[in-house]
Formats: sequence, C-alpha cells, structure tokens
Amino acid sequence: MTRPVAAATLAAGAELLGWWAVLTALWIVLISSVDTLEWVVGALSALLAACAARAARRASRGR
Repeated sequence: MTRPVAAATLAAGAELLGWWAVLTALWIVLISSVDTLEWVVGALSALLAACAARAARRASRGR
C-alpha cells in the first residue's frame, strides 16, 4: 500500500470510528433502559448511520 492510499484509508477509518462513537453515545443517552440488546442495536444502527454520514459528506464534496 502506498503512503497516500494508506493515509486515506486511515482517515476514512478514523472518520467512521468518530461518527460511530458519537452516534452510539447519543443512542445510549437517549434510551431509557440499557441492556445488552439495546447496546447491540444501538451500535449497529450507529455503524449504518456513520457510513451514511461519511457517504453524504463525500457526495457533498463532489468526490
């Protein structure tokens, strides 16, 4: 992997991780009961939303 490709991959991973962490935390704060199923559903939903947020940001930049 060349340096620019590795840097872009790392940046994309960091962006997804950041979105995922913020959205998962928001989900946990907003629910009333915190059990294992709620954590799993919240984490998976946040991952899907993080992918959508990254795609929307890239589309708005024209890439």
